[in-house]
Amino acid sequence: MNENASSKRHIKGVISYAWREGTVYIILAVLILMFSIINPLFFSSKNLYNLVTQSSYYIIAGMGIAFVMIGGGIDLSVGYEMAMVSTTSAIFMQNYMASHNGACPTWFILLIFLWAIVLGFVMGTFNGLLCAKLGLFPLIVTIATSEVFRGISYTITNSKTYAGMPDAFRAIYKTKFLGRPLDVFLALVCILLAWFVLNKTNFGRSILAVGGNSECARLSGIKTDLVQILTFSITGAVFGVAALVMMAQQNMTSSTTGPGTEFTCLTAAIIGGISFKGGKGNVFGLVAGIFVMQIIANGMQLAGWGTYLQYAVKGIILLAAISFDAIKSRPRPVVRMRKTQQLAETNR
Repeated sequence: MNENASSKRHIKGVISYAWREGTVYIILAVLILMFSIINPLFFSSKNLYNLVTQSSYYIIAGMGIAFVMIGGGIDLSVGYEMAMVSTTSAIFMQNYMASHNGACPTWFILLIFLWAIVLGFVMGTFNGLLCAKLGLFPLIVTIATSEVFRGISYTITNSKTYAGMPDAFRAIYKTKFLGRPLDVFLALVCILLAWFVLNKTNFGRSILAVGGNSECARLSGIKTDLVQILTFSITGAVFGVAALVMMAQQNMTSSTTGPGTEFTCLTAAIIGGISFKGGKGNVFGLVAGIFVMQIIANGMQLAGWGTYLQYAVKGIILLAAISFDAIKSRPRPVVRMRKTQQLAETNR
Protein backbone atom coordinates (compact mmCIF):
# COMPACT_ATOMS: atom_id res chain seq x y z
CA MET A 1 0.00 0.00 0.00
CA ASN A 2 2.82 2.32 0.95
CA GLU A 3 4.63 1.48 -2.30
CA ASN A 4 1.52 2.38 -4.31
CA ALA A 5 1.16 5.67 -2.45
CA SER A 6 4.86 6.42 -3.00
CA SER A 7 4.55 5.63 -6.72
CA LYS A 8 1.52 7.90 -7.03
CA ARG A 9 3.38 10.72 -5.30
CA HIS A 10 6.34 10.18 -7.62
CA ILE A 11 4.11 10.27 -10.72
CA LYS A 12 2.37 13.40 -9.43
CA GLY A 13 5.78 14.97 -8.83
CA VAL A 14 6.90 14.21 -12.39
CA ILE A 15 3.65 15.60 -13.83
CA SER A 16 3.91 18.69 -11.64
CA TYR A 17 7.50 19.31 -12.75
CA ALA A 18 6.56 18.82 -16.42
CA TRP A 19 3.69 21.29 -15.93
CA ARG A 20 5.94 23.89 -14.28
CA GLU A 21 9.24 23.51 -16.14
CA GLY A 22 8.98 21.04 -18.99
CA THR A 23 6.20 22.51 -21.11
CA VAL A 24 8.56 24.47 -23.36
CA TYR A 25 10.59 21.35 -24.21
CA ILE A 26 7.43 19.43 -25.11
CA ILE A 27 6.33 22.32 -27.37
CA LEU A 28 9.79 22.40 -28.95
CA ALA A 29 9.71 18.66 -29.72
CA VAL A 30 6.19 18.86 -31.17
CA LEU A 31 7.13 21.78 -33.43
CA ILE A 32 10.24 20.02 -34.72
CA LEU A 33 8.19 16.91 -35.51
CA MET A 34 5.36 18.90 -37.12
CA PHE A 35 7.52 21.04 -39.41
CA SER A 36 9.66 18.03 -40.35
CA ILE A 37 6.51 16.30 -41.61
CA ILE A 38 5.22 19.42 -43.39
CA ASN A 39 8.52 20.04 -45.19
CA PRO A 40 11.44 17.55 -45.20
CA LEU A 41 13.81 20.46 -45.91
CA PHE A 42 13.30 21.60 -42.32
CA PHE A 43 15.67 18.90 -41.08
CA SER A 44 18.31 19.54 -43.74
CA SER A 45 21.78 20.37 -42.42
CA LYS A 46 21.74 23.75 -44.17
CA ASN A 47 18.44 24.79 -42.60
CA LEU A 48 19.47 23.62 -39.12
CA TYR A 49 22.77 25.49 -39.50
CA ASN A 50 20.91 28.68 -40.42
CA LEU A 51 18.45 28.16 -37.56
CA VAL A 52 21.23 27.95 -34.99
CA THR A 53 23.39 30.77 -36.33
CA GLN A 54 20.47 33.17 -36.82
CA SER A 55 19.34 32.53 -33.25
CA SER A 56 22.64 33.62 -31.66
CA TYR A 57 21.84 37.30 -31.17
CA TYR A 58 18.34 36.44 -29.95
CA ILE A 59 19.88 34.14 -27.35
CA ILE A 60 22.32 36.85 -26.23
CA ALA A 61 19.48 39.37 -25.99
CA GLY A 62 17.39 36.78 -24.14
CA MET A 63 20.03 36.52 -21.44
CA GLY A 64 19.60 40.25 -20.94
CA ILE A 65 15.82 40.18 -20.72
CA ALA A 66 16.08 37.34 -18.18
CA PHE A 67 17.65 39.63 -15.56
CA VAL A 68 15.02 42.35 -15.69
CA MET A 69 12.07 39.94 -15.89
CA ILE A 70 13.23 37.66 -13.07
CA GLY A 71 13.80 40.83 -11.05
CA GLY A 72 10.12 41.68 -11.47
CA GLY A 73 10.49 44.31 -14.19
CA ILE A 74 10.04 44.60 -17.92
CA ASP A 75 11.90 46.60 -20.55
CA LEU A 76 10.20 47.39 -23.86
CA SER A 77 12.79 49.98 -24.86
CA VAL A 78 15.58 47.49 -25.61
CA GLY A 79 14.67 47.31 -29.32
CA TYR A 80 15.47 50.98 -29.80
CA GLU A 81 18.43 50.65 -27.47
CA MET A 82 19.74 48.16 -30.04
CA ALA A 83 19.06 50.68 -32.79
CA MET A 84 20.98 53.35 -30.87
CA VAL A 85 23.95 51.06 -30.30
CA SER A 86 24.14 49.64 -33.81
CA THR A 87 23.71 52.93 -35.68
CA THR A 88 26.20 54.90 -33.59
CA SER A 89 28.69 52.01 -33.82
CA ALA A 90 28.25 51.90 -37.61
CA ILE A 91 28.84 55.66 -37.85
CA PHE A 92 32.04 55.39 -35.79
CA MET A 93 33.38 52.51 -37.89
CA GLN A 94 32.55 54.07 -41.24
CA ASN A 95 34.01 57.44 -40.23
CA TYR A 96 37.19 55.73 -39.09
CA MET A 97 37.46 53.78 -42.36
CA ALA A 98 36.85 56.94 -44.37
CA SER A 99 39.76 58.69 -42.66
CA HIS A 100 42.13 55.68 -42.74
CA ASN A 101 41.82 54.45 -46.34
CA GLY A 102 39.24 51.79 -45.51
CA ALA A 103 41.27 50.24 -42.70
CA CYS A 104 39.67 49.29 -39.38
CA PRO A 105 42.05 47.53 -36.95
CA THR A 106 41.07 45.00 -34.30
CA TRP A 107 41.76 47.39 -31.42
CA PHE A 108 39.18 49.80 -32.81
CA ILE A 109 36.61 46.97 -33.03
CA LEU A 110 37.27 46.18 -29.37
CA LEU A 111 36.58 49.84 -28.57
CA ILE A 112 33.30 49.55 -30.49
CA PHE A 113 32.27 46.60 -28.33
CA LEU A 114 33.21 48.57 -25.22
CA TRP A 115 31.14 51.50 -26.52
CA ALA A 116 28.14 49.20 -27.12
CA ILE A 117 28.30 47.77 -23.60
CA VAL A 118 28.71 51.19 -21.96
CA LEU A 119 25.95 52.85 -24.02
CA GLY A 120 23.56 49.97 -23.37
CA PHE A 121 24.44 50.07 -19.67
CA VAL A 122 23.77 53.82 -19.47
CA MET A 123 20.39 53.56 -21.24
CA GLY A 124 19.38 50.63 -19.03
CA THR A 125 20.48 52.51 -15.90
CA PHE A 126 18.34 55.47 -16.98
CA ASN A 127 15.32 53.17 -17.14
CA GLY A 128 16.19 51.60 -13.80
CA LEU A 129 16.56 54.93 -12.03
CA LEU A 130 13.16 56.11 -13.25
CA CYS A 131 11.51 52.89 -12.08
CA ALA A 132 13.31 52.44 -8.75
CA LYS A 133 13.77 55.99 -7.49
CA LEU A 134 10.50 57.49 -8.73
CA GLY A 135 8.43 54.35 -8.21
CA LEU A 136 7.14 54.39 -11.78
CA PHE A 137 5.68 51.33 -13.50
CA PRO A 138 8.38 49.73 -15.73
CA LEU A 139 5.97 49.05 -18.61
CA ILE A 140 5.01 52.73 -18.94
CA VAL A 141 8.56 53.99 -18.34
CA THR A 142 10.14 51.81 -21.00
CA ILE A 143 7.43 52.57 -23.57
CA ALA A 144 8.22 56.26 -23.02
CA THR A 145 12.00 55.83 -23.14
CA SER A 146 11.73 53.68 -26.26
CA GLU A 147 10.23 56.72 -27.99
CA VAL A 148 13.07 58.86 -26.63
CA PHE A 149 15.71 56.45 -27.95
CA ARG A 150 13.81 56.13 -31.22
CA GLY A 151 13.77 59.89 -31.73
CA ILE A 152 17.47 60.27 -30.91
CA SER A 153 18.39 57.41 -33.26
CA TYR A 154 16.42 58.85 -36.19
CA THR A 155 17.87 62.30 -35.53
CA ILE A 156 21.46 61.03 -35.48
CA THR A 157 21.08 58.90 -38.60
CA ASN A 158 18.63 61.10 -40.51
CA SER A 159 16.85 57.82 -41.36
CA LYS A 160 19.91 56.53 -43.27
CA THR A 161 20.85 52.88 -43.66
CA TYR A 162 24.48 51.93 -43.02
CA ALA A 163 25.92 48.96 -44.89
CA GLY A 164 29.31 47.45 -45.63
CA MET A 165 30.78 46.82 -42.19
CA PRO A 166 34.57 46.26 -41.92
CA ASP A 167 35.90 42.70 -42.20
CA ALA A 168 37.52 42.94 -38.76
CA PHE A 169 34.08 43.58 -37.28
CA ARG A 170 32.27 40.90 -39.30
CA ALA A 171 34.88 38.33 -38.24
CA ILE A 172 32.70 37.48 -35.24
CA TYR A 173 30.18 36.05 -37.72
CA LYS A 174 32.36 35.00 -40.65
CA THR A 175 35.12 33.24 -38.66
CA LYS A 176 34.28 29.58 -38.04
CA PHE A 177 35.28 27.42 -35.09
CA LEU A 178 34.23 23.76 -35.03
CA GLY A 179 32.10 24.54 -38.07
CA ARG A 180 30.11 27.30 -36.35
CA PRO A 181 30.53 31.10 -36.34
CA LEU A 182 32.18 32.67 -33.31
CA ASP A 183 28.96 34.44 -32.33
CA VAL A 184 27.38 31.06 -31.56
CA PHE A 185 30.09 30.45 -28.96
CA LEU A 186 29.63 33.99 -27.66
CA ALA A 187 25.96 33.11 -27.12
CA LEU A 188 27.00 29.97 -25.21
CA VAL A 189 29.30 32.05 -23.00
CA CYS A 190 26.43 34.47 -22.29
CA ILE A 191 24.15 31.54 -21.32
CA LEU A 192 26.72 30.14 -18.89
CA LEU A 193 27.47 33.55 -17.37
CA ALA A 194 23.77 34.34 -16.91
CA TRP A 195 23.14 30.92 -15.35
CA PHE A 196 26.10 31.33 -12.98
CA VAL A 197 25.13 34.85 -11.86
CA LEU A 198 21.46 33.98 -11.32
CA ASN A 199 22.04 30.65 -9.59
CA LYS A 200 25.43 30.78 -7.87
CA THR A 201 25.88 34.34 -6.62
CA ASN A 202 24.34 36.42 -3.85
CA PHE A 203 23.40 39.03 -6.43
CA GLY A 204 21.44 36.44 -8.40
CA ARG A 205 19.60 35.32 -5.26
CA SER A 206 18.82 38.95 -4.51
CA ILE A 207 17.31 39.35 -7.99
CA LEU A 208 15.06 36.33 -7.38
CA ALA A 209 14.07 37.68 -3.96
CA VAL A 210 13.25 41.16 -5.28
CA GLY A 211 11.26 39.68 -8.17
CA GLY A 212 9.37 37.36 -5.84
CA ASN A 213 8.46 39.92 -3.19
CA SER A 214 10.17 43.29 -3.19
CA GLU A 215 8.92 44.35 0.26
CA CYS A 216 10.03 41.13 1.95
CA ALA A 217 13.40 41.43 0.23
CA ARG A 218 13.77 45.00 1.53
CA LEU A 219 12.87 43.97 5.07
CA SER A 220 15.47 41.19 4.90
CA GLY A 221 18.20 43.74 4.22
CA ILE A 222 18.46 43.60 0.43
CA LYS A 223 19.00 46.95 -1.30
CA THR A 224 16.01 46.53 -3.56
CA ASP A 225 16.42 49.82 -5.43
CA LEU A 226 20.03 49.03 -6.33
CA VAL A 227 19.13 45.49 -7.44
CA GLN A 228 16.30 46.78 -9.62
CA ILE A 229 18.51 49.44 -11.22
CA LEU A 230 21.27 46.91 -11.92
CA THR A 231 18.87 44.47 -13.59
CA PHE A 232 17.94 47.19 -16.08
CA SER A 233 21.61 48.16 -16.47
CA ILE A 234 22.70 44.58 -17.21
CA THR A 235 19.82 44.14 -19.63
CA GLY A 236 20.87 47.24 -21.55
CA ALA A 237 24.53 46.19 -21.67
CA VAL A 238 23.70 42.69 -22.92
CA PHE A 239 21.36 44.05 -25.58
CA GLY A 240 24.23 46.31 -26.67
CA VAL A 241 26.32 43.21 -27.43
CA ALA A 242 23.35 41.57 -29.16
CA ALA A 243 22.97 44.65 -31.37
CA LEU A 244 26.55 44.31 -32.65
CA VAL A 245 26.16 40.58 -33.30
CA MET A 246 22.97 41.28 -35.23
CA MET A 247 24.76 43.97 -37.27
CA ALA A 248 27.70 41.64 -37.98
CA GLN A 249 25.28 39.01 -39.31
CA GLN A 250 23.22 41.35 -41.47
CA ASN A 251 26.12 43.60 -42.58
CA MET A 252 23.85 46.63 -42.28
CA THR A 253 21.85 48.60 -39.78
CA SER A 254 19.38 51.46 -39.48
CA SER A 255 17.07 52.95 -36.88
CA THR A 256 14.51 50.26 -37.73
CA THR A 257 16.98 47.43 -37.08
CA GLY A 258 16.53 46.10 -33.56
CA PRO A 259 12.92 46.94 -32.66
CA GLY A 260 10.93 43.70 -32.56
CA THR A 261 13.72 41.74 -30.90
CA GLU A 262 12.24 42.58 -27.49
CA PHE A 263 8.93 41.01 -28.56
CA THR A 264 10.59 37.72 -29.51
CA CYS A 265 12.67 37.64 -26.31
CA LEU A 266 9.71 38.54 -24.09
CA THR A 267 7.54 35.81 -25.62
CA ALA A 268 10.39 33.28 -25.45
CA ALA A 269 11.00 34.13 -21.79
CA ILE A 270 7.37 33.55 -20.81
CA ILE A 271 7.17 30.34 -22.88
CA GLY A 272 10.44 29.25 -21.24
CA GLY A 273 9.07 29.56 -17.72
CA ILE A 274 10.13 33.06 -16.65
CA SER A 275 7.13 34.46 -14.87
CA PHE A 276 5.67 37.72 -16.12
CA LYS A 277 5.38 38.69 -12.44
CA GLY A 278 9.04 37.96 -11.70
CA GLY A 279 10.76 35.87 -9.05
CA LYS A 280 11.29 32.67 -11.03
CA GLY A 281 12.63 31.28 -14.26
CA ASN A 282 15.73 29.69 -15.73
CA VAL A 283 17.94 30.61 -18.67
CA PHE A 284 17.83 27.16 -20.30
CA GLY A 285 14.05 27.31 -20.55
CA LEU A 286 14.43 30.75 -22.12
CA VAL A 287 16.86 29.38 -24.72
CA ALA A 288 14.34 26.65 -25.55
CA GLY A 289 11.68 29.37 -25.83
CA ILE A 290 13.83 31.30 -28.31
CA PHE A 291 14.23 28.18 -30.44
CA VAL A 292 10.45 27.70 -30.29
CA MET A 293 9.97 31.20 -31.71
CA GLN A 294 12.69 30.72 -34.33
CA ILE A 295 11.39 27.32 -35.41
CA ILE A 296 7.89 28.73 -35.82
CA ALA A 297 9.20 31.57 -38.02
CA ASN A 298 11.49 29.25 -39.97
CA GLY A 299 8.88 26.51 -40.38
CA MET A 300 6.19 28.92 -41.57
CA GLN A 301 8.62 30.43 -44.06
CA LEU A 302 9.47 26.98 -45.47
CA ALA A 303 5.75 26.18 -45.63
CA GLY A 304 5.18 29.32 -47.70
CA TRP A 305 3.09 31.18 -45.14
CA GLY A 306 3.01 34.94 -45.58
CA THR A 307 4.95 37.37 -43.39
CA TYR A 308 1.79 39.08 -42.15
CA LEU A 309 0.32 35.76 -41.04
CA GLN A 310 3.53 35.13 -39.08
CA TYR A 311 2.92 38.35 -37.12
CA ALA A 312 -0.57 37.16 -36.24
CA VAL A 313 0.70 33.75 -35.13
CA LYS A 314 3.41 35.33 -32.94
CA GLY A 315 0.82 37.60 -31.33
CA ILE A 316 -1.41 34.63 -30.57
CA ILE A 317 1.57 32.79 -29.08
CA LEU A 318 2.34 35.74 -26.78
CA LEU A 319 -1.29 35.88 -25.59
CA ALA A 320 -1.28 32.11 -25.00
CA ALA A 321 2.04 32.29 -23.14
CA ILE A 322 0.85 35.08 -20.82
CA SER A 323 -2.42 33.22 -20.17
CA PHE A 324 -0.56 29.99 -19.45
CA ASP A 325 1.79 31.82 -17.08
CA ALA A 326 -1.19 33.29 -15.22
CA ILE A 327 -2.81 29.85 -14.92
CA LYS A 328 0.41 28.26 -13.61
CA SER A 329 0.83 31.08 -11.08
CA ARG A 330 -2.57 30.52 -9.52
CA PRO A 331 -2.46 28.66 -6.20
CA ARG A 332 -4.06 25.24 -6.13
CA PRO A 333 -7.63 25.02 -4.76
CA VAL A 334 -6.41 23.58 -1.44
CA VAL A 335 -3.92 26.42 -1.05
CA ARG A 336 -6.58 29.01 -1.92
CA MET A 337 -8.92 27.48 0.65
CA ARG A 338 -6.25 27.62 3.37
CA LYS A 339 -5.47 31.25 2.56
CA THR A 340 -9.16 32.13 2.71
CA GLN A 341 -9.50 30.42 6.10
CA GLN A 342 -6.40 32.19 7.44
CA LEU A 343 -7.73 35.54 6.22
CA ALA A 344 -11.12 34.89 7.87
CA GLU A 345 -9.44 33.98 11.17
CA THR A 346 -7.28 37.12 10.99
CA ASN A 347 -10.33 39.34 10.48
CA ARG A 348 -12.19 37.94 13.51
